[in-house]
Amino acid sequence: MRITSARVSALRELRVFLAALIIHLLFLLSFIGCFASATNVPGDLNTGPYIDKVVYKVISGQDQRVLAMQAGEIEMDSSFFDPVHYAALNLDPDINVYTATRNGYGCITINCRDAPLNETALRRAFAFAFDKTRVTAVPLDGWSREHDSVVPYPNGWCIEDELPWHYYTAQPEIGNVLLNMSGLFPYGPDGWRTYKGQTMDPIEIEYFADVLCCYGSVIPRIGVDALLSLDIPAVVKPAHYVELTSRLNQHGVFDMAIFGYSFYGNDITQLVDMYYSANTDREDLNPSNFRNATFDSCLPQFLSGTTYEEVYNASRWMQLILHEQVPLLVTYDNTYCQAYRIDKFTGHVPDFGQYISGSWTMRKIHALDSTFGGTVSVAIAEEPDSFNIFTSNSASAHAILNEILPSLYVYDPEGRPWPYIAKKLITETHVDNPEVPVGHTRFTIDIIQNATWSDGTPLTANDVAFTFTYLLESRAAGNQVEPGLVALEAAYAPTNYRVVFEFSSESYWHFNHFAFQYIIPLHIFNNVSGIGYAGWDDWNPVFDPKEPLVTSGPFILTDFELGEFYELTFNPTFAYRADINPRPPPPPPPPPSPLLRFFFGFIIGASAILLQQVLYNVVIKPAKESRQKAKEIGESILL
Repeated sequence: MRITSARVSALRELRVFLAALIIHLLFLLSFIGCFASATNVPGDLNTGPYIDKVVYKVISGQDQRVLAMQAGEIEMDSSFFDPVHYAALNLDPDINVYTATRNGYGCITINCRDAPLNETALRRAFAFAFDKTRVTAVPLDGWSREHDSVVPYPNGWCIEDELPWHYYTAQPEIGNVLLNMSGLFPYGPDGWRTYKGQTMDPIEIEYFADVLCCYGSVIPRIGVDALLSLDIPAVVKPAHYVELTSRLNQHGVFDMAIFGYSFYGNDITQLVDMYYSANTDREDLNPSNFRNATFDSCLPQFLSGTTYEEVYNASRWMQLILHEQVPLLVTYDNTYCQAYRIDKFTGHVPDFGQYISGSWTMRKIHALDSTFGGTVSVAIAEEPDSFNIFTSNSASAHAILNEILPSLYVYDPEGRPWPYIAKKLITETHVDNPEVPVGHTRFTIDIIQNATWSDGTPLTANDVAFTFTYLLESRAAGNQVEPGLVALEAAYAPTNYRVVFEFSSESYWHFNHFAFQYIIPLHIFNNVSGIGYAGWDDWNPVFDPKEPLVTSGPFILTDFELGEFYELTFNPTFAYRADINPRPPPPPPPPPSPLLRFFFGFIIGASAILLQQVLYNVVIKPAKESRQKAKEIGESILL
């Protein structure tokens, strides 16, 4: 096609317009970038800390913690406060309140083994009759959401919005239809339903009477009302926490029990522990005594799938099955509230798993004037039980351990894996690398080269590999390690800064089994001159000054007084230590004024109209003229 001077002119016009449009868009995007940078999650997560000390103060009473917050004795509380305190705290101009949906839920665990609750029809009828909106409105005063899936709503695997029906409201009419259709629960002469013609004992809904909770007995009462609406006899039964928990863990006798579960990160492999049929005879597993062949058939793909799609599809079916079978009824997914002061420090990081007082906040918090230093006081509700990472079950202890011990990865504020001492990861199966045996999974990880232990010893891949050797070898001495590590066939360090993990099976979840484990120093724990494999249980750091505590984190434990406080001090050898001369970045500029937004909108709108006109003149109109000319030539030939 011959290019005319008119077309050349039009093309020049188009280039000029596009250049101008790009400039306009870049100008606009520079402001959009300001909005993006205003998020509470910093881009460079690892760098920090910007403070001198963190002091964890033991304050057991919730009211005392609230008063300490209002008096400025603490900067934040690692625990959650009862929403009854919300109004007073929220009115204080020096205090902010952080709220987040819990990555967990309260629930009613149902014994699926014993009659009559072994019948799915009764469990489903109960689920339909139970009024979750009443739970939200009455005991929780709106600080929760109705929820059905056994995976919490904030969790990335949750299919709550895809469920084909919901149990949110009281629907006893549906429940009664299900019972009538089953034929298993006919009415007796006294007006109560029977089970296969036999009188039923009242179903007992147990709760922890010795655990301080403002709604402990209210939810079982709502459960009893649901059963009564189905003409099923039921009663509320108080129980002691230790006794009832032991009974559930030991697969003892019960009907229903008020319970709760929390998830950590996005890992949902605990669904296998909770519902796999083979676990009905195993201590501390499957308290519902749930057996279902269809659910079990999903587990091979769920556990052995190597792609997100495979695992997600399996987890989706598992949630659908459990939603229909109801071995557990989620009663609420509550809102957590944490308070923190804003009169001295800023930079707090909301966290999917650790909320507002977690490790990322301690890494990023800094003085209002952006100068380095200061002491942040954090309340903990209980005295740490131990600083032995193999035995501690205390949230307070782990809040401190997270600040002083390294791992290959940690969870970022959104609950996704984030590299800590890891730098580069390669995952391979036999398909990727013929040297990997068929059916195996190999993880090769390069780690950072500037990490050191608090005694000055370099932290190397040898420490990482030894950590997992120690975990597996100490099992013989009774150490209960991550079950998924059973498939770990080898962990070794081919170089000082490369570690290799090889598992004897393929699974998407193998990464989770090693990535977040605390790393321990080889020179302290080795089986020749150190603590040794058999010493895992006797090691009692902090509380026994003779026991070694060699760490590698942003802080070092420098002082404590039993039952009073635990002091952490900035670690000057931390691998990601902040350069204290350049201050933390200043806050982002405010968003543009309405006038500027109108101006940008006008530019974009005018640019779009101009682009449309130019495209018509340069492309569409010439094309129409060419087609018309070709048509005329064709007609002349035919004639």
